[in-house]
Amino acid sequence: MAETVSTMNNTPPSTTIVQINVKQECPVQYVTVYNDRAELTRLVRYHFDNEGTYDLVLQGLSSCVDLTSFHVSGGTGKACTILEVSYQTRYEDSSASLSDTTPLDQLQTQLDVVQADVDEHTQELDRLKKQRTWLDGRASKLMNQEGPMSTSDLETMEQFLNFYHKMLSKIDRETTQEQRQLKELNSRRNALTAKINEHGLQATANRRIEQREVTITLHVASSKTDIALEVSYLISNCSWSASYDIRVDSEEGRQPKTQLTYYGIIVNKSQEDWSDTQFSLSTSTPSLGGAAPKLATLKVNCRQYHGVPQRSMSSVPGSIPTIGASFSRTSRKLSNVREQTSLISSASFYNDDEDTSQSIVNVLGSKAEMSFSSTSFTIPRRSTINADGKPHKLTIGVLDLVSTFSYTIVPKLSLHAYLKASTLNTSDKYLLAGPASIFMNNNFVTHSSIDNVCIGDTFDLPLGIDSSIKVEYKPVKKTSDTQGIISKIHLKTVRHETHVTNTKTNEVVVFVYDQVPLSSDEKIKVTLIQPDLRRKDTNPHHTITLKDTNNLEWKCALPSRGECRLPFEYTVEWPFDKQVEFQE
Repeated sequence: MAETVSTMNNTPPSTTIVQINVKQECPVQYVTVYNDRAELTRLVRYHFDNEGTYDLVLQGLSSCVDLTSFHVSGGTGKACTILEVSYQTRYEDSSASLSDTTPLDQLQTQLDVVQADVDEHTQELDRLKKQRTWLDGRASKLMNQEGPMSTSDLETMEQFLNFYHKMLSKIDRETTQEQRQLKELNSRRNALTAKINEHGLQATANRRIEQREVTITLHVASSKTDIALEVSYLISNCSWSASYDIRVDSEEGRQPKTQLTYYGIIVNKSQEDWSDTQFSLSTSTPSLGGAAPKLATLKVNCRQYHGVPQRSMSSVPGSIPTIGASFSRTSRKLSNVREQTSLISSASFYNDDEDTSQSIVNVLGSKAEMSFSSTSFTIPRRSTINADGKPHKLTIGVLDLVSTFSYTIVPKLSLHAYLKASTLNTSDKYLLAGPASIFMNNNFVTHSSIDNVCIGDTFDLPLGIDSSIKVEYKPVKKTSDTQGIISKIHLKTVRHETHVTNTKTNEVVVFVYDQVPLSSDEKIKVTLIQPDLRRKDTNPHHTITLKDTNNLEWKCALPSRGECRLPFEYTVEWPFDKQVEFQE
């Protein structure tokens, strides 16, 4: 009787590998730009004819991509399960770069020809130098002859001098020509050498090409299935900063207006182009980290002094110090490095099917969410920003703000009135620090900058000089005197006056500043005579304040064609045997 042996196939189902080029087949959907990096979201679409397990290998990723930051989510109308998300870095040898040595050979041939010419001209210079040395030797020998000279000797000397002059002229002319040609040849040789070195470095770099890939392993439970996955990741070498265009309209007869155009300047050097995508600009700073720094305990102890030994210990005869060390040698092939790390992946389906049970993607993995205190600006229109390293300007918004205008005068330094707009941020946007171009009545005024401004805060905008406010600074009067009989002191009195006139047709507010010396020595006494800060002024249109910097501030509300006079006087006292100096 024949024996029948039955075998069971326990081989696991094979995995089909699908290679996808992200730059060509996965369009960018969203880009969130931070101050030193960006988060990209690409859409991966694929149609599966049969059920089974598939590896979607995303290729063509930039070297600036943070492979540990990949996050996958997605949806489909059929049952689908994401099993694993892993990344790998491979290094391949470029056969094309090794075989294509024609340009390098051509450069080397040209260098050999130039080097031969250099050697030839160098030898010619050596020959000319030897000829000159021989002529100089003959001339020296002729000049050192002793004894009387006959007529024939003088004729011979004259002939030699003519020959000597002719030959020296020829040698100098040929030497100059050879040196000029040699200089040109050296320049060509250096240029060819630089090209050869550059070509060699580039060829060496091309021999080892880095390939970054991300593999998404998923199981498709039914045939004829379409999937749509969103793959997001962080990428470096890109950033954004704020920039402003501020236009102030303060023409007489109109209500003053301040319009601020808020720009985001994006610079992309990530080696990935962002074509026709939605942008969001975030004020978050990932480079600072999400956790606050930990402060260690500061301890204080009494210092302990250790005595210096009188004798140094001698080593025991015959003892030999030994140091044991074990080294573990590891070898790694750079041509094929594969590091796989399971990443957090989450999946959520989105489609128009009414059967939600068919649209749920089961995810085998944990889910982690992190949030930072920040503000994001979503750009209302789609834009294209290539990885060219150039600044690209996107408009965040146009803000109509409320400003209060005033003038600042520092007569000691300048006899001009500087217009300033104190602007209240009444918008819903946080203003980041950045440069600003300021225009006044459609005329460019100056380049300035804005610090960080929160919602509801006030910031100042310099608007330049207004010649309608006249400033006159009366000459400073200084008097010196000596007082006292036993303890003599020096007494110095300084007095002057500032005169401000408003020639405009509307009322203006003027702030005038001047310095009151601050004594840094108890022996030096400074007394303010005018204005008298002890007297309370009941006029609300004219106030005087001594600031923390020890500078006086006059606030004057000047009506049309109005003026104000601001007297200023103080005294300085110091011991007779001392000298004082004023420093800022």
